[in-house]
Amino acid sequence: MKRLGLLFATLVALAACSAAPISIDLLPYLGDQTSGSRQVQAPPGQELELLLPGEEGYTASGYDTISVRPASVRLDYALELNQADGQLSGDAQLGFYMAAPDADLWAEGNRIGEPVDLDLDQSSLDLAGSLSLNDAQIDALMSGAVTVGVRIHGSASGSAEVSYRIDRLVLKVAFF
Repeated sequence: MKRLGLLFATLVALAACSAAPISIDLLPYLGDQTSGSRQVQAPPGQELELLLPGEEGYTASGYDTISVRPASVRLDYALELNQADGQLSGDAQLGFYMAAPDADLWAEGNRIGEPVDLDLDQSSLDLAGSLSLNDAQIDALMSGAVTVGVRIHGSASGSAEVSYRIDRLVLKVAFF
């Protein structure tokens, strides 16, 4: 009878979780990596490759995990990009990436959702949306350590000081 009561209590708790996803704000884990700037040089005919916060991304670890695997996880984001001291022009795509710390963060399979198209002729871009994590990304998240990053890749020319600020980076975890 005790086992049945425990099973019922667990199911009730999971059902409550499924009614409203659990929100996990990742901004506190990023510390001073939520904003920064990079000098970008894009000679005509060469591809633009900008990795934020850097080539290694940012590794978050030591956060609490639970033993129940979520059915789905979405990443809600808001990101501001600005150009100063020059001008980039062209078209690029921005993608968020997440992987286990020992994996190649920038591999195509580690991109979260579809990339966002960017018009680099604009001096300021405000981006916001929601993207679904794949099964490997959910597994990495459940392991207690992940590496995250943003990649801007495309065809551009010019130079500029590009600054970024992440205003929202929230995981929405659903169990059903």
